[in-house]
Amino acid sequence: MKQEIRCIEKQFLLAIKSNDLISIKLFQVNDNYFGYPENNLWIIDGGITLKLKDTTYSLAWNQDTDSFSFENQCFEKIYEDDNYTEIDIEGLKGCNQNKITNAKLKWTDYDIILDYTMATKKESKLTEIIIEFESGDFLQIATVDYTLEKNSSPKNYSYDIHGELLISLNNIIEINNID
Repeated sequence: MKQEIRCIEKQFLLAIKSNDLISIKLFQVNDNYFGYPENNLWIIDGGITLKLKDTTYSLAWNQDTDSFSFENQCFEKIYEDDNYTEIDIEGLKGCNQNKITNAKLKWTDYDIILDYTMATKKESKLTEIIIEFESGDFLQIATVDYTLEKNSSPKNYSYDIHGELLISLNNIIEINNID
């Protein structure tokens, strides 16, 4: 599995060096999502697609694994149902047609249940990407869980491939590792 991770990470890093970001697309499965445009922060549950000039990468909900999956293909190939909507986020449009100068990927090890016997194996899963643009902007994408209290915004973020997707522009949100 580590070789597969290194391979997709290496492919992604090579792709961003030779391609401009054409567009960012966000997808939502359930009816509602959290949006805090004044803080450039959104929490969605479907996924994100990064369309580059020559290729596409998505971090999207995968029904087969019941978790987020990072793949070299569009959202619709990973999430196979048609019960989603594309979310139009005005605040992210400035990232389109922008050159990516750097990206950092964070992988976290998870015990994945293999079958009904509850046998497990350890797999590394992508939990965060931080993308830096030539314009000076940066984008944080992370699979998270969080605490939500009545009449407040989400807080106490932790990495979780079974949770939701945090999208933050120009504001790195502190996220704790799962214990």
